[in-house]
Amino acid sequence: MKHPGKLFGGILLMLIGASILFSMIGIHIGGIIGLAIGAWLLYWGYAKWQEQGKWSFSSVLLLIVGALIALGGIGGVISLAIGVVLVYFGYRLLKPKDQAGEELEEEEDLAPVKTTYDVIDKEFEKLLNEHK
Repeated sequence: MKHPGKLFGGILLMLIGASILFSMIGIHIGGIIGLAIGAWLLYWGYAKWQEQGKWSFSSVLLLIVGALIALGGIGGVISLAIGVVLVYFGYRLLKPKDQAGEELEEEEDLAPVKTTYDVIDKEFEKLLNEHK
């Protein structure tokens, strides 16, 4: 077996084994592994095409199989992205208002604080200035 074939086979076996071990503890990464394998096959097919300077049967086959596997693995990545977005917005909903963010605190610090005494003082000055 050639060196690139051994490298690919070893990585493939490691990824499949890692997927099995992770799924035993409840972490399912099959979609991500499929995407990684598809991307690797795409790269390998592209590298063969660049090396030979022309399309060969093996480079076309690697590109087609890699594209099919990668497009099938995109579903897992999309599910992962949706899950991350939902967790983020759920956290934002559960976070107390006093920890709402530094931007709100800075805006509140810059805004002048008016008390009822300030409003009364302004009204009193306004009344005095009218009668003068």
